[in-house]
Amino acid sequence: MMQRMQMYHVVVSAEVSMRIAGVVLAGGRSSRMGQDKAFLDFGGKPLIDHMMELLRDVGLKDVYVSGDIEGYPSIPDTQSFNGPACAIADVMAHLSQYDGVLFVPVDMPLLSAGILKTLTQSKAGGYFEQWPLPAFITQPCMVENAYSVQKLLDEQEVTPLAIPEHHKAEMQNFNTPDDWQKVTQNEC
Repeated sequence: MMQRMQMYHVVVSAEVSMRIAGVVLAGGRSSRMGQDKAFLDFGGKPLIDHMMELLRDVGLKDVYVSGDIEGYPSIPDTQSFNGPACAIADVMAHLSQYDGVLFVPVDMPLLSAGILKTLTQSKAGGYFEQWPLPAFITQPCMVENAYSVQKLLDEQEVTPLAIPEHHKAEMQNFNTPDDWQKVTQNEC
């Protein structure tokens, strides 16, 4: 007589912490701005410092700059000035010891820690619909010739998230002195 074996599955709920790094994308030319955006004054300090502090406010201990910026923990771009998608692919290869990397562009100073935490809570990575940056990426990016952040996110199957209406004003970036003036007038 054959005995039926019963199997029991025990489900244990536990919060698993991910090892996440933060990266400020700051390797662009800033040609339309006429000066390096990273060093514009925002709230009495260089914009790059503001963005690095923002990533720390999210709870990230390891924060880097993409681009070769002296005096900052930086990850140089292997292909200078080829855009943020190439920089993201470079950074992901360099920071493979992390479970995920949260990317913020240097030119979005109105972002809040709250909106960025929303991204890091998406275990498969995330970005906001209509805005490819900021983005949280959890898989290695072994993409060659990555010239579009959106294409890179699609290929990596990063989850597009709906942005809460009350956070949409944070999604402003700037490229020109006129844009910068508008952003700083909205400074929180």
